[in-house]
Amino acid sequence: MRKIFRTKRAGRVLLFTGLCLCTLFFIFPVYWAVSMSFKFKADILVTVPQYIPERVTLDNYVEIIQKSNFPIYASNSIKVAMLTTLICVAAAAMAGFALTRFAFSGRKTISALIYIVRMVPGLVYTVPLYVIYSKLGLLDNHAGLILAYCTFSLPISIWLFLNFYEEIPREIYESANMDGCSEYRMFLSIALPLVLPSVSVVSILCFIGAWNEFGLALTLTFKDQFKTLPIAINSMIQRERDTPFGSIAAAGAMSMIPAIILSLTMQKYIVKGLTAGAVKG
Repeated sequence: MRKIFRTKRAGRVLLFTGLCLCTLFFIFPVYWAVSMSFKFKADILVTVPQYIPERVTLDNYVEIIQKSNFPIYASNSIKVAMLTTLICVAAAAMAGFALTRFAFSGRKTISALIYIVRMVPGLVYTVPLYVIYSKLGLLDNHAGLILAYCTFSLPISIWLFLNFYEEIPREIYESANMDGCSEYRMFLSIALPLVLPSVSVVSILCFIGAWNEFGLALTLTFKDQFKTLPIAINSMIQRERDTPFGSIAAAGAMSMIPAIILSLTMQKYIVKGLTAGAVKG
């Protein structure tokens, strides 16, 4: 018995140590970027790295906010990400309800196509989208960028809603029908409240996906007034002059704030959404 107990204890210690190392591996780059944003330029490129800044300054943040177009880029990213999230959640919620609630020819084919579209890498559509947008006049346009983001976010959003709607017992719909509830009222008052945790999950995935997206924004936007944060931060890398690493770190640290706030404030809904439908009874 003691040998079994020691074996289990050693396994738990190894598991805990491995999890701690994995956590450190993912958290350290974030910590390094944040700490670099508070360093002086002379303290960044040194032979012996300073893991804890010896001197702290806010000059990098002041330079980003006052001497650059960072506020414009941030507002562009917020606008694009929020509108993409609203459109995707609304469309996916209705599409998922229709595909699980109604029986019509081609329903399984549509569901299969949703999975197939999701498997195709987004960069495959970059060149075709550029050609189409150039002819339609949607380049350097937030509407075009939002439309492109919705195209890539909708398949995973609908797929998630399909799984959640399928867990709703059919008896609930039958009872609502007996009470004279319309399909529209059934969707808003019964189905949607029951899958509310999934709305949080889909919203966060769509928002973070649009907030961090780089390839399409780089291809479809050229003017500074339409650029988003990832493109702006990338443009700060200077090949002919010294790259302002402190300013880039400050911009990166501020760009992480919305995602962190969303994840922390909606954490309980994320857990409910991810575990909903995991157990079938």
